Amino acid sequence: MTESLQGRLFAAVFAAIVLSVGITVSIGAYLAHRATAQSTATSLAKRADLLAVQEQQQPSYIAEDYTSDSNRVVVDRLSAMATFLPSGRSVSQASDGKVRLNGTTYHYSYRPMGARGLELLRPAKLGSSIWGSLLRDLGLAGLVGAVLATVLSYALSRSISRPVARVAEASRALASGAEPQPLPERGAAELAELAQAFNEMANELHISRESERAFLLSVSHELKTPLTAIRGYAEGLAEGVFQPEDAARTIGIEARRLERLVYDILDLARMRRVSFSVRQEPVDLAQVALEAVGRHATTARSFGVTLSAVGDAEVWVEADGDRVLQVVSNLIENALRETPERGTVVVATAPGQLTVSDTGPGLTADDLERAFERFYLYDKHGKERAVGSGLGLAIVKQLTTAMGGHVTAESVEGAGARFLVTLPIAAVPTPVSA
Repeated sequence: MTESLQGRLFAAVFAAIVLSVGITVSIGAYLAHRATAQSTATSLAKRADLLAVQEQQQPSYIAEDYTSDSNRVVVDRLSAMATFLPSGRSVSQASDGKVRLNGTTYHYSYRPMGARGLELLRPAKLGSSIWGSLLRDLGLAGLVGAVLATVLSYALSRSISRPVARVAEASRALASGAEPQPLPERGAAELAELAQAFNEMANELHISRESERAFLLSVSHELKTPLTAIRGYAEGLAEGVFQPEDAARTIGIEARRLERLVYDILDLARMRRVSFSVRQEPVDLAQVALEAVGRHATTARSFGVTLSAVGDAEVWVEADGDRVLQVVSNLIENALRETPERGTVVVATAPGQLTVSDTGPGLTADDLERAFERFYLYDKHGKERAVGSGLGLAIVKQLTTAMGGHVTAESVEGAGARFLVTLPIAAVPTPVSA
């Protein structure tokens, strides 16, 4: 079973705090023990000095061995004092330390006084009792520290693991198709950034899902229209309601529209794939404009619309020739759909730019903001002319962006629309000599 993040954090923080408390208590115990021993030796030495001074001021010349305030006081001839000193210590020199007498360890302070000596002895167990009491206090402090470490470790690990758990729970909900509430962006900077990143991802996914849903609805609607017409004319033809020529013409028109719609959907799908790419090569915009105008000349004449190309003889840009032709064709189809009879559509080229202008009804401010959305203009401005699929302008924007350019729409309502494509300018290719 995988250990939880909270458990691992708790264990790590708890171990770190307990180790710190343990080291602190150990060092404190050592220092306290040393301080206690030094204090005992210092106080014993001062007491011995005081007693030696008093004995010299009022000498009794009588051997003494008595106890005063838990301290044993021994006064005797120098030769007799050797018994009370550690081996190797001189009776003619003052000394301090520890000595073991009759199985008992003492702290001692020895002071020579002419022909006699004075020694003050204090049982070491007295210092041990003080040290034991201090050690118990330190142990109690360590125990309190361990309890606080437990509480602090739990609180800290929980404060870190809970936001992560919320993100995990929200991610599972998001993966299942639900839309979780935005996560609170608080706490440590890293945790706040994690929540913020998740919220941004969830919002982008929501927008993407809504876009896909709208796209599917639009595609379903657009596919239904030609299919309905094809089925209706096929049934009418079978029943003898329509003339074969009329039915065949209508079925052919709707089938071509259906085919174009499917191809445009495939183009959009390819553009979203990671493998989608465009070539970068010198392309003559003027030549592409002429080719696109030639492709749509018959359709324009059938609508009673004048379609023409104007501009410089050569306009070189860095792009993909096939994709540029597709962009221009889609813009011309959009213009032909909007332009009334006896109107004009002009494809103009200039350095790094290509524009498609029409004399149609123009676009409102709202239309300009959404001009490159799939099916938006196609649905709004009617389909009385079987031109395009409703996906053309969306494809124009994606292709132009992929080639390193951008496209914008301009219009004055009632005075036509103008679409401007800007692409990177390329150097004029050098002719290859024969």
